[in-house]
Amino acid sequence: VFFILLATIGPIIVPAPIVTSVNPKDIFLPPQLNNPYYILGTGPIGDSILGDIVAGAPFLLEVAFLAGLFSTAIGLTIGILSGYLGGIMDMILTSITNIVMTMPSLILVIILVTMIRTSNPLIISLILSISSWTGLALSVRSQVLVLRSLPYIEVNKLLGLGTWHTVFREIFPNLASYIAIHFIFNVEGAVYAAVGLYFLGLLPINPYNWGVMISNALNDGAVYGGSALYYLLFPSVFVVMFMVGLIFLTYGIDEISNPRLRRY
Repeated sequence: VFFILLATIGPIIVPAPIVTSVNPKDIFLPPQLNNPYYILGTGPIGDSILGDIVAGAPFLLEVAFLAGLFSTAIGLTIGILSGYLGGIMDMILTSITNIVMTMPSLILVIILVTMIRTSNPLIISLILSISSWTGLALSVRSQVLVLRSLPYIEVNKLLGLGTWHTVFREIFPNLASYIAIHFIFNVEGAVYAAVGLYFLGLLPINPYNWGVMISNALNDGAVYGGSALYYLLFPSVFVVMFMVGLIFLTYGIDEISNPRLRRY
């Protein structure tokens, strides 16, 4: 919730830094407790670190959630079709999934982003989800193979209720919590990938991106305890906080959906 508010309301409350002239005295200042806008310190051109982080949050979260959505949709569709239809369709879709799984996904993503060089969040999300759907597809297939043999599914078939009714009314609800957890894991992986690609400079430079901030801080000697330490520290903290929040969210969903994990 915090990061959703950070990405939606944050830019309204905390405007993006606008630096018209660089004053050497304002570069890499430590946290300024007497000024909320500079409470996290300043960056390499005297810009507010808080302002940079808030300005970069909407794009990063948009890419992450879109990538998670695409990965989940592809994996869910292929898994359900493969498990429910069976036969030749199952063989074809499973073969495609296994082939994609054997591809070096990191190298493939790096090649694609280097060739395309786009800052469009939709295209970046599609690239990040190009191979992250395979695990979900195989898992959903296994679940559907079990579900389709249950008596009430057989009754639906005998009553002629149709494939769409059976899939969306009987099978899909049993996969809801499972899908939600995989979606969150895909979002988590997309955040790591997006930050990493910007950190490596493989995507067009966005000064507000957290990966670019970390890269610039390292280039300015932050790892050696220099004045750029806070410019490295706070973006890294926000990335870790977002990851930890997603992990706790998956634990919560798993505890709600799995009776064996409930404490009361």
